[in-house]
Amino acid sequence: MTKIFETLNIANNGSMNDPNVNSPVMNGSSERLAGSRATQTAYSGVAVSDEEAPRTVAPALEMDLATRQELTKLTHRLFLSSGGSRVVAFSGVEAGVGCSWILARVAQLLANADAGSVCIVDADLSNPIQHRYFRVGNGSGLSDALMHSHPIEEYLKRVGGGLHLLSSGSAIPKAETLFSSSAFRLRVEELRARFDFLLFDTPPMATSSNALEVASRAQGLAMVVEANSTNRETAVKVAKEAAAANVHLMGAVLNKRTFPIPEAIYNRL
Repeated sequence: MTKIFETLNIANNGSMNDPNVNSPVMNGSSERLAGSRATQTAYSGVAVSDEEAPRTVAPALEMDLATRQELTKLTHRLFLSSGGSRVVAFSGVEAGVGCSWILARVAQLLANADAGSVCIVDADLSNPIQHRYFRVGNGSGLSDALMHSHPIEEYLKRVGGGLHLLSSGSAIPKAETLFSSSAFRLRVEELRARFDFLLFDTPPMATSSNALEVASRAQGLAMVVEANSTNRETAVKVAKEAAAANVHLMGAVLNKRTFPIPEAIYNRL
């Protein structure tokens, strides 16, 4: 049975679905990253949309059964298992790998598990999307909270049950520099005191240093890569940068997994 999480023993150059490479999964077994059947997957053959959905229409948060099952496993692995984390940053190696899509649904599943209050923080100030997924405004949010000292509750949006969103907020010149400020550290501490779980949506790691700035305030980093697209050399490079920044890399989520044989047969292996 495949796993949704994978370690980063992928030093060879090439795409993340090279048929000649075996990469160990986190439990120590090996899994061949091969495939020719083109489907959008969340590692185990589950259809998953990319975050680059049309921005004029808010994507629905519904999931088919198979997708729900795989993302439920990921949710338990990150947050609900023994030794699970309370604060996790999700970062795509590159833009468009589906990181924001996955985070939104993991947050929804976590909130539905009734394990505590959950907050999404959209820290991708240059290309925010979480407010569109949940169909709420973005008139104020994280950037505003970093510029002003009003209570954090004034910037939060409740998007269902125990799930809240701190959207990216107003467009502020050079707002990205605020991630290295004491204001960001204090706001994270405020959010940690307010919520049981925090999920940070960061900019792509390969193009923005802010991803690691944000992840340094989390307990761990879940790195999202795309099969047949993400370059191994790039993934390993940003993983090394995370280690150098003392960011705990929890593992990689392989999105859009493809299979060389029918999924039903593959799952019997």
